[in-house]
Amino acid sequence: MSKAYFVELAVRDYELDPYGVVNNSVYFNYLEHARHDFLNSVGIDPAQVARQGRALTLAEIRVRFRRPLRSRERFRVSVTVEELRGARAVMGQRIVRLPEETLVLEATAVAVFLDEAGRPMRISPHIRRAFAPYVQHEKPNA
Repeated sequence: MSKAYFVELAVRDYELDPYGVVNNSVYFNYLEHARHDFLNSVGIDPAQVARQGRALTLAEIRVRFRRPLRSRERFRVSVTVEELRGARAVMGQRIVRLPEETLVLEATAVAVFLDEAGRPMRISPHIRRAFAPYVQHEKPNA
């Protein structure tokens, strides 16, 4: 059975827009923060990957906003790996307000592994093993 990775955060006042809710651009920071924490938790250091001349880059993100977050509210961001295929990792993400776990946002992020020349490269067996506990559906490496 696959699992999700979670990180808990709190809204900071400087993240609010003039209406007193989190600015929509800030949610992308929350999502990226959780994806980077997830990568580190499975032994993939994005900074080390970059030093090797490679990259795991965001190619696409789709977001559906449900409810806003406000000052000092606590929330949880989750990451699952929805699909691994070729050079792509599709990650599902959700933000829920705590403690009641009200859905705030749902997102799908498509990340692509790039080689030293900036071309897509197949996901290595090492990374597939690291992601395995979080994978919802794995496609053949075609």
